[in-house]
Amino acid sequence: MRHLKYAQLMLGLSFSLILAFHSGANAQILEEVVVTAQKREQSLSDVGISVTAFSGQQMRALGVNSSQDIDNQTPGLIVSDYGGGVTTVFTIRGAGQLDFNDQQEGPVAVYIDGAYNSYLAGVGFNFYDLERVEVLRGSQGTLFGRNATAGLVHLISAKPTDENEGYVEFTAGEYGQIKGEGAISGPLSDTLKGRLSMYYEDTDGFIEIDNGPDTRDVGNYSGRAQLLFEPNDRLSIHVLGRWATDDTNADVYDVRSGVTDVGGITGLPGDGFIKNVDSATHFDYCTNVFPGFGTVPGTPVLGATDCYGGVNNDGPYRAETDFNTFFERDHFGVTGNIEYETDFGTITSITDWQDFRKRYNEDSDSTAQTLFHFFQDMDSNQFSQELRLAGEAEQLRWVVGGYYLNIDSNGRTGVEATGSLGVGLDNLWELETTTYAVFSQVEYDFNDAFTGIVGLRWTEDEKDFALNPRCTFLPALGGLNSTDCLIFAPQIQGTGLAKTRRTEGDWSGNIELDWRMNDDTLVYGKISRGHKAGGFNGVIISFFDANEITYGSETPLTYELGYKSEYFDGKAGVSASVFFSDYEGFQTFSQRGPSLIVFNTDAEILGSEIELTLAPAEGWEFLFGLSLLDAEIQDFAGAGGVSNRQMPNAPDVSFNALGRYEWAAFGGRMTAQIDMNYVDDRPLNAVNDPAIRDASYTVANANVQWLSANDQWMLRLWVKNFTDEVYFPTAFDITGITGVTQHSVASPRWFGGTVGYSW
Repeated sequence: MRHLKYAQLMLGLSFSLILAFHSGANAQILEEVVVTAQKREQSLSDVGISVTAFSGQQMRALGVNSSQDIDNQTPGLIVSDYGGGVTTVFTIRGAGQLDFNDQQEGPVAVYIDGAYNSYLAGVGFNFYDLERVEVLRGSQGTLFGRNATAGLVHLISAKPTDENEGYVEFTAGEYGQIKGEGAISGPLSDTLKGRLSMYYEDTDGFIEIDNGPDTRDVGNYSGRAQLLFEPNDRLSIHVLGRWATDDTNADVYDVRSGVTDVGGITGLPGDGFIKNVDSATHFDYCTNVFPGFGTVPGTPVLGATDCYGGVNNDGPYRAETDFNTFFERDHFGVTGNIEYETDFGTITSITDWQDFRKRYNEDSDSTAQTLFHFFQDMDSNQFSQELRLAGEAEQLRWVVGGYYLNIDSNGRTGVEATGSLGVGLDNLWELETTTYAVFSQVEYDFNDAFTGIVGLRWTEDEKDFALNPRCTFLPALGGLNSTDCLIFAPQIQGTGLAKTRRTEGDWSGNIELDWRMNDDTLVYGKISRGHKAGGFNGVIISFFDANEITYGSETPLTYELGYKSEYFDGKAGVSASVFFSDYEGFQTFSQRGPSLIVFNTDAEILGSEIELTLAPAEGWEFLFGLSLLDAEIQDFAGAGGVSNRQMPNAPDVSFNALGRYEWAAFGGRMTAQIDMNYVDDRPLNAVNDPAIRDASYTVANANVQWLSANDQWMLRLWVKNFTDEVYFPTAFDITGITGVTQHSVASPRWFGGTVGYSW
């Protein structure tokens, strides 16, 4: 009954908004975006997928500079940072990957120029010199395959051009921000074109550290070099090399007094949930219930933030540390795309190689005391090869292909032996992933109005994992290195976990019917099945049994009804979808003390997305987006017993809006723009702990821009988060280690200006 009423609400809201557009007025034409959501170029309005796409020009106008910005105007998308950008997680329609361990892959696949990027720690991109970004909602398992059960984010670089062109942009802003980017493109010969793009950003950071350098800083160099060889009308060879390097300070957190309510705390019910409490209740917890570890550098003090006497009450933008943290990341890659037109179809080969390295060390307790130092290192490389053949006849379009992927990773993750624990954890791990897949999709036009689409993909996944948990001790405890640390997962300590292999094969696919009501209106209905392979836990701290090392695959079955239409010669438009996803083996996440555990349970998601565009008069443009979700993990066993829980990062309501006005001024054109994004309150973990939750927030941005009459010069003044909203996209629990919860704060209000020149 709950789902039925919700569906009725979604349908009623969607179609009432659609009908409202029939009373529109004069409008200027909004920019049409061409997408490759089905691996061929199509108008956005012709694709039976819930898609939000931004062109490079639109991203500049919106102030979208990085991966963290694209959720501002994308219904159903939440972007979360772990460690201030060390890991970036995309959540679409309530499904995301909350375990930030480096061996994990998310259910939102990330593609760069047609090639899959497996690294959670390698998707915090700077957006520079892009042709467009596409966000596809819902399972994309047929054409994009593995790890696209929730959706897809695809970045497409601006390509080499037939004519000489280029641009440069310089930005200066608060917190010492200096940023520059540019590109130069053009022909090198009659058959060869090239493009070189560069990006640099340096920012002091917005979190002040009393006894060290400020953090949430930026220190990034990125570049991209391309060659496009077209010797004739049939053959195209496109080679793209890219690199990025980061050298900054690690993250710190806003820490709050917290308890694990397991009983014995005065005034609390003992329900097992994690709570933020007043100082008296926290002192009671620290003195009577708190477990404590090793050698303690301090004792509980009434009014202290943690259980060791530390005080942190300076707010979310100020902290202390006991050592200089660091974050270093290097990401290199080469992609080769070959297209050859034959008499029977187009052969496409996409070959990609990536090398990824990361070093990270943070003061997790974010105090001047020596309590909890966390480190995370990884070296990895991946190689992928896709080969496909696509063709079409009078009423038929088809594609068939094969795919291969190999990821070879190793790393170290753990906690240094410091004063609080007395014992450090140094876990070595190795993971090799090999994937093979074959796929096909066929589209058939029954007549001018109806088109049927059927797609099928079979994927074989093989994963080899090895874990060697080790302990190190402070000199007071012997100062020895040991693999026999029996308090941590005695089933796998000592000899380590022998290399474990997980092999599985499964299918994904879709059935779709498109109804072209007229030249401007598309209605589609589809059923899709996704597949995301299982994997392994056990990289940070192993407070669990050996049989919990492995978790299984997830397979959502999604039913979706969508509507896309344009009105008044493209001056108004609407895109709406209603969907229901039934997950078998949903890969959810929980935290057991310091251990991070992914495990399987069932889940259901009912929701809708609506996007509206309107140009009511010359010079005016408006964009609106709405996402409604009812996303639940079924029969979750945890604090509070067995019950259904709201999915993490799945707000019931999120809403975005933008207004923009353009007029002639100073020999060119002026624009004034304001945009906002509202996100409802939501849990940040699967347990739905009261302390691990973020309140609703509204972020608003504004800019004023002047563009010369010949479109060459650009001046822009901008402000992000101009209401200075304080919100926390990520939070963690370490109440059993230091007696606090950790909250990662988003950026405060930020002013700046940008000047650009293009030719």
